[in-house]
Amino acid sequence: MQEKTAAGKTGTSNKSLDEKTTYRFGNRSFVVEPVFRQDGPDTLGSILLRLMKSESEAK
Repeated sequence: MQEKTAAGKTGTSNKSLDEKTTYRFGNRSFVVEPVFRQDGPDTLGSILLRLMKSESEAK
């Protein structure tokens, strides 16, 4: 499992998209587990682009 701090430093050097990752911001921890389907239509890039567009439209 990878751990990232608020500064974005990774606790381990393995950056596999198949592993759980823990992000720590202040006193909160968020565990992110990948759920991408191998045969799915969405890529990581398309999902990130959609999230960035929705975030910019919300403001």
